[in-house]
Parts: sequence; C-alpha cells; structure tokens
Amino acid sequence: MELQAQRSVIWSEKPGTWLLNGGLGTTRYTGDLSEFGNIAHLQLGTGFNLAATYRISQQLSYRAEIQLYYIYAQQKYTRNYYNNLSFRSLNPDIWAGIQADFWPINDRYRATIPYALLGAGMTYMRPKADYKGKSYGLSILQTEGVAYNQLAGIIRYGFGLPLLANERFRFNLEGTYTHVLSDYLDDVSSVYPDRSNMSPLAAALSDRRAELGTTPNHPGAQRGNTGKNDGYFMVSGRLIFVIITPGQRSYRRQIGR
Repeated sequence: MELQAQRSVIWSEKPGTWLLNGGLGTTRYTGDLSEFGNIAHLQLGTGFNLAATYRISQQLSYRAEIQLYYIYAQQKYTRNYYNNLSFRSLNPDIWAGIQADFWPINDRYRATIPYALLGAGMTYMRPKADYKGKSYGLSILQTEGVAYNQLAGIIRYGFGLPLLANERFRFNLEGTYTHVLSDYLDDVSSVYPDRSNMSPLAAALSDRRAELGTTPNHPGAQRGNTGKNDGYFMVSGRLIFVIITPGQRSYRRQIGR
C-alpha cells in the first residue's frame, strides 16, 4: 500500500500544471493506395511532434500539438498493382483538443492511468512521386484534373498509456488515428481524367501503367475510392516534462501524507 501511495504522488498533478512533451514514432497511411491487412508490406513512415498540456481537473487536460509526419505507399504491393501508382509525403499538422484520464490522476490505488484524446486541426498535404529519377510535386500537376486544396482539416483521436515516471519526467506510449478531411492526401481520389489536355509529365504521373508496358486506363475509369477520405495511424513514445512549481511540490506533499 505504501508503494502504491508513493507512486501515486509521483504521478499526481495539481490542476493548473503545465506539461511539455515530445513524441517520436512510426506512421502508417490509410487511403486509396493502401490495402487493409497487408502485413507483408506495412509501408511504415515516421513522425515527430511537440506538445503542451495544461491540466484543468483531476481527469481532464487541454492539449495543443504541432507535428511533422512522413507517409508513403506503393500500389505495386496491393491487389491493384497493375495501376502502378505511388506517392510519398512529408507533411506538417497542428491540432488542439482534450485529454481525458480514465480515472482521477490522484487515485493512489492505480499503478497507471490510461487516457484518451480527441481534437481537431489542420494539415498541409504535399504528395510527391518519383519519375525517371526525379521527384515531382503532384498537386500542381492536377493528375486527376482537379485543383484540390492542399490545406485540409483533421480530426485526431487515440489512447495513451503512462509507463514510467520520476519527479519531473514521464514516458508514455500513445497510439492515434488522424482523419484527414480530404481524399487527396495521396493525390488519388476518383477517376482517370482525359489526359489529352495535360502536359506529358502530368499525363505520365496520372496513369503509370505505361511503365509496366500495359495499356493505359480510359478516361472515367476508377482511379480511387471517393467513398472514404484518407488518414494515418501513428504509434509513438512520448517523453514528458512536468513543470514543477512550489504549488505543485506543496500539493504532492499534502496528498502524500
């Protein structure tokens, strides 16, 4: 019982406490060029973020975060391999929301207290593809004949599990999913356009069957899935710094008695 109480004091935060943290982890894109359940080719990227959290009660905190994430996919690893489309993207995003602990953070009888998070923000999509040894931005080429907005809204939700703690630092494991409110995170959404009015480069990146020596798609043929927007998963480790004030020290001493 004494060990549990001491651990509870270390984890406890007085409402009004600020926490600064950074996360590093792996990403997995979900969209028109991915395939659910393809364990052999997960096509994992990376992500890094910085966040600030402000505790407002024993179970609720505000959180704001900026992130840089890398995602990619190659259609050759899916059942639609014959279309040969691919993309990669290094994108920034920013979001704010709430973080809710499953139980009060000062509960001295729980070794660890998981939490859930939910928020909304924006991301800037920068899909690119390699062609003949060079990299090209896809949005400006309008590979589907659509001038889509590269700035898109996002909705993020997930769960976290605190694992380690001392007086000032903590380490959490966290998993999130980000819904992008656009179907063009990967530059693929609907149908193949009429390529006769495109530049040779845009036409080549719009339909890449020719690189496999097969017949290009007809205009109007299915290129993507308009029924579902894109998104990405991220699993990260988070190092958290607790800003200790005299009030926070006094609070911990009081609840530790």
